[in-house]
Amino acid sequence: MNRKVVWLAVLLAVVAAAAEGSTFLALSQEELTAGAAAVLQGRVLEVESFWNAERTAILSEALVSVDEVLVGRAPSVVRVRTFGGTVAGYTIEAHGFPRFAPGEETLLFLYREPGDGSVRVYGYQQGQYRIETRGGERVAVPMIGERVRLLAPNGAVMRPAGPLPLAELREQVRELGRRLGRLEN
Repeated sequence: MNRKVVWLAVLLAVVAAAAEGSTFLALSQEELTAGAAAVLQGRVLEVESFWNAERTAILSEALVSVDEVLVGRAPSVVRVRTFGGTVAGYTIEAHGFPRFAPGEETLLFLYREPGDGSVRVYGYQQGQYRIETRGGERVAVPMIGERVRLLAPNGAVMRPAGPLPLAELREQVRELGRRLGRLEN
């Protein structure tokens, strides 16, 4: 096989892998907590999708009713912005970016975007958990999608964490908030 064919095959493999999803640097609970302005538990009231001002991307905003602030400060209702959504039959699917559904109970690590001032989920889907009841126990389910790859700092592919007891996650976050001097609520 000549060199051009080999390089073309490598290039096609890289492009195909990139088209299948998104890759993010994996963040620990400590990194998520330290990077978030607030960590809260709440319920999604509504979700609205719209074109950005340039009409080049679809964004979505979820209105989240805050049940409890675990770290930092937050108002009783927060408007959280993310990429992706559907408008007038056009859909942009942003792998690895948070997705919201009305009525969904959630735990979120949030920050304010410096550029436009919008509230976003820190760490993309890594900073979003759906809260469910499984076998009578309340659990926090990481929202990392199957088309998302997480990389360790050394470049190794990491497996996303599985569901964990909600009480355990809440205590971990509070303890990290205490250690970081971030308990303001």
